[in-house]
Amino acid sequence: MKIWTSFTSVVALSAMTACLEGCPPVRAREPAVAVASEARTAQPASAGQVAFDALKQLYGKWEAPMGTKTLVDTFQPFAFGTAILAEEWLGDQQITSTVFYMVGSELRADHYCDYGNQPRYVAVPSADPSIIQLDLREATNLDTHPTHFHSTTWHLIDAAHMTQDWNVEGSPKGKSTAHLQFVKRG
Repeated sequence: MKIWTSFTSVVALSAMTACLEGCPPVRAREPAVAVASEARTAQPASAGQVAFDALKQLYGKWEAPMGTKTLVDTFQPFAFGTAILAEEWLGDQQITSTVFYMVGSELRADHYCDYGNQPRYVAVPSADPSIIQLDLREATNLDTHPTHFHSTTWHLIDAAHMTQDWNVEGSPKGKSTAHLQFVKRG
């Protein structure tokens, strides 16, 4: 064992001595994180990311007339900006909440509805960046509360105006659409 240790030491010292005489300097490799980050920024944004970024422009308070009342939507970031919380108020009652978030390249939304169910949506790619189309991908509680918002299309007109069309299905009255015209108030 002692001979092996001595042999290993001699080989290691010989290699180091040879290296000192003519080995090129060793360069550190760039961290893989930096390389991956550069590759990620070089790729064009997905349609889902474009829609999520458009939703970020909605932060604040929006109002839409609803009969004799005013529907108020609020949008705010949370979870270090990785998600957006949209709350809907009618008077002093919160009637819905929707959480928008990214899964890979897809924009998704989970809607907690006043109809008593929880539809989950995925954004459909649009050639028009001012249009956000969300289609149903699944829902909970449809067996006991079949009336639900099956899809929604939002048109972001400018920094202070947008429309939302919510397509209702499962109602005893059949299919219908709720059209809302919002103005930004804060």
